Amino acid sequence: MLEFLGLLFASLMAALYGAIVPGPVFVITVSESLKRGRMAGPLVALGHLIVEAVLIFVVFLGLRDFLGLPSVQAFVGYVGGATLILMGIYLAKASKNFQIDIKINTNSKFVSHGPVIAGILGSCTNPHFLLWWLTPGIPLMYMSVTVAGIIGFVAFVIGHAGADLGWFGFVSYSVDKGKGLLSKNLIRYIMLGSAIFLVIFGISFILASIIS
Repeated sequence: MLEFLGLLFASLMAALYGAIVPGPVFVITVSESLKRGRMAGPLVALGHLIVEAVLIFVVFLGLRDFLGLPSVQAFVGYVGGATLILMGIYLAKASKNFQIDIKINTNSKFVSHGPVIAGILGSCTNPHFLLWWLTPGIPLMYMSVTVAGIIGFVAFVIGHAGADLGWFGFVSYSVDKGKGLLSKNLIRYIMLGSAIFLVIFGISFILASIIS
């Protein structure tokens, strides 16, 4: 049970790193929330998760045997761990100077298609999306499966989906209510927390590779 909770928390924090950095999906969520209210966020997140489900399927279908090679496991451990540490340091520095600068374009091509389709399009056109999966995403998913099998995979999926649905749901709720819940200080604190986690998680990746 502790193993499941640990992997779930790891997936949650890593996914938060990808979600909280403002990009197309964040802007789309704000724009859709102004039009449709608090339910826009979860619907945009659903579109985002559909793209990720396809990506996960492709990864397992095409890379399952490749990822099982000892040399690949070592590469994922050392390079993936080092990348996570560097990303954590970068995120910590970025959190100090973070500013919310959202320009809502009501004529955006994403808006007219509805929140789910907008979430799909926003994810597919975001370079940061692929970068996230190549660095913490795939290594974390691989480690979860290696450590706990199907239970680890379930923990990864639940944690990841929970982070996306929770964050974008919070964004849409804040925009809909207009209570100033979505402050730059709050985002800074979340970014800093995610940064610390990424560094710790990266170190654990490297240590696990050394021990094995």
